Amino acid sequence: MLSFLEHAAPDEHPPGWVSRNLLTLVEALTPNPAVVLDPHWDLLAWNSGYAALLTDPARLAPKQRNLLWLVFRWAPARTLLASWEPEARSLLGQFRAKAARHPEDGRYAEITAELLADPDAARWYGRRETSAFHPAVRHFRHPAAGDLRLRYVKLAAVDEPGHHLLAYLPDDPATQQALGTLGAPGR
Repeated sequence: MLSFLEHAAPDEHPPGWVSRNLLTLVEALTPNPAVVLDPHWDLLAWNSGYAALLTDPARLAPKQRNLLWLVFRWAPARTLLASWEPEARSLLGQFRAKAARHPEDGRYAEITAELLADPDAARWYGRRETSAFHPAVRHFRHPAAGDLRLRYVKLAAVDEPGHHLLAYLPDDPATQQALGTLGAPGR
């Protein structure tokens, strides 16, 4: 399921706009989970694989459709991500580094305030740690699909500045098979 199938003229890019090309790519990656993020890491578009792996962002309030919100404020993330703490700390460090470059941006401040309501995020954020993105294999413990090992790939959309495509690709045959059935009807 793709979100925000908006057809604005190229020079009218409203917030949340994603091109047809990028939407088509996200959908083509199914059953592999894929999502498009804006500069604030708000989820703009996702496929059914992403909705089945985590949760369907369409069921969340618009301000909660954010990667950091999912990791820190959506309770199932702590058990879904097998290495939640180091992954959450790394993600928070990446966000902190990015937000520091945009102190005038209200959306970064809004996300930070929401994150600081989480005791772990507040403690780690106070340490002023930053980090950079590194490709890695993420281990998920999915309640329906079992153990999944997914390579986390992040690509910048050159024709949509600030947008990134995140794709989760299977790291082994068992994960590939599980992804193929994860979003299937009756699952």
